[in-house]
Formats: sequence, structure tokens, C-alpha cells
Amino acid sequence: MSEQQRGPSAAIAEGVIAGDRWVSVPRERIREALQELKDLGYRSYLFMSCVDHLATPDVEKPPERFELVYQLRDMETRQELRLRVFVPESDPRLPSAHDIYQPANWDERETWDMFGIEFEGHPNLTRILMPEDWLGHPLRRDFPVGGEPVDFSEDHEIWQTAPPEA
Repeated sequence: MSEQQRGPSAAIAEGVIAGDRWVSVPRERIREALQELKDLGYRSYLFMSCVDHLATPDVEKPPERFELVYQLRDMETRQELRLRVFVPESDPRLPSAHDIYQPANWDERETWDMFGIEFEGHPNLTRILMPEDWLGHPLRRDFPVGGEPVDFSEDHEIWQTAPPEA
């Protein structure tokens, strides 16, 4: 197995889904795994995303409610790798990777804003999409949907009401 095909030493599981390689690591070792993968050639950070498995209808339930997926690419070999880490609902936090991969700064802010995952050591963990006074994290599957009035203009009362011909 080549170095590029080898996963980080912290790997606890790995596999391939639909031709895409993934490796899972414990959250305590996420920084170590990201740095090791960068040293192995995965220098391009594509994105980081979060999945809320609260109502996942899988046969096997994931080990924790939240899953973070870091998509990395080796530009020389054109190989991509998904680094997965599970985060418990009771303690939704993990170390920031903003200093290993600088674009992670924005993804971590978005993930905190939308899912409530805290990134320890992040230099400016503030809201990026929602207003500063927003309560909650709207992409969590237990976040209430609807019923939030949006006032875009002075005539909001008119357009929030159905027209008489409707």
C-alpha cells in the first residue's frame, strides 16, 4: 500500500463507498490526523461538512449524533479522501483545524452557526449566516421549522396575508 493510500495512524475505521475512500478517526485525534494527511500529500482542503444523524434511517446507527466530514485532495496524485469524525450530542465540540488548513476557518464558523458544534481554539467563532441574536442552530434536525415571521419591508403585513382571490 502506498503512502497516499495509507490512512492516518489514528484511523479507527476505513472503507470505500461508491468509489470514494474514507477514514474515520476519534475526535481527540482529529488535528493529528489532519496534519499527518497534509504531510502525506493531502495539501488541498476542499470542504468540511456536518451531518446530523438524529433521524437517520440506517440499519446501523452511527456511533454519535453528529458526523463531520473533511474532504481532502492530493493535487499530485489527484486522490481524494474523506476524513470522518463523530461528535456526541452531549458534548458537541472538537479542536479547530483553522491553523492546519486555513479555509477550515469559514467552514467551522458555518458549522457552529448551523449545527452548534464548537471548535476549540478557533480565533473568531461567531455567526456567519444567521443574525447575531438568533437563538438555536437551524440545521439541527430537532430545530423547529416554520412560524418565524420575516419582515423584509414596511408592507410585510400585506404580503404575509393571502390575497382575497386565493
